[in-house]
Amino acid sequence: MRFRLLGMTNPAYFALYARRRMDLYGATSEDFARVKVKNARHGLANPNARYRKEVSVADVLDSAVVSDPLHLLDICATSDGAAAVLLVGGDRARRLAQNDGAHPPVRVEAVSTVTPTFPHTVIDMPLLATDHAAGAEPARTFKESIGDAAYEEAGIGPDDVDVAEVYDLSTALELDWMEDLGLCRRGEAEVLLRAGETAVGGRIPVNPSGGLACFGEAVPAQALAQVCELTWQLRGQATGRQVEGARGRAGHPRVGITANQGLFGHGSAVVLSR
Repeated sequence: MRFRLLGMTNPAYFALYARRRMDLYGATSEDFARVKVKNARHGLANPNARYRKEVSVADVLDSAVVSDPLHLLDICATSDGAAAVLLVGGDRARRLAQNDGAHPPVRVEAVSTVTPTFPHTVIDMPLLATDHAAGAEPARTFKESIGDAAYEEAGIGPDDVDVAEVYDLSTALELDWMEDLGLCRRGEAEVLLRAGETAVGGRIPVNPSGGLACFGEAVPAQALAQVCELTWQLRGQATGRQVEGARGRAGHPRVGITANQGLFGHGSAVVLSR
């Protein structure tokens, strides 16, 4: 309906988010392209990825403009897919790990499902307006509340996270998610990206699977695929893209978080640990 009545297709509001980052934090088209370059490099080693091809910043910037400032390679493809997660009790998980002899069990510490609360004071397209005159300013934005709910249930905070899988519907949205999850302060995502800290081998790797940049969006399979990827990462099974010693800690990562959002009534996050 919004496509027909408003002309507000997905790339159009992805572009509005991107333009907001440019205006607020000085993000550039090159920064957005660097997200794609990073994720494409991660996806090369992922046998489950749909797209396994390395690209350069120039490749992204030379691709067709879909909705300014976003180019074709800044935006994820539409996809179909399937994913499955098998959950067992803690005792059985430990027995299976002992039989395997190599890979520790991974625990689901939290699952959050969050809907926007009134007043919704941050305009998120394709919403046209919001009236919050009758309510108080919320303590956090909708997207911030998704991660906060998961952190609270798990009894941890953003500083405990070693690796994240987020919904990079566009390259700019990955940068937003880093801040929404508290992995860095507002306006710092580009700084971490430019320093290589969000790549495998960096301080807080984001989307080591390659993300939606390499999979496309196959709801809800892609959200489950995030859980699968973090399970492999925490077990040390992510050959070729394995996160090691994130957050300055030795060995394999210990805590991971996923994040995704539907348009526009819900969002969810999962915290996993070993």
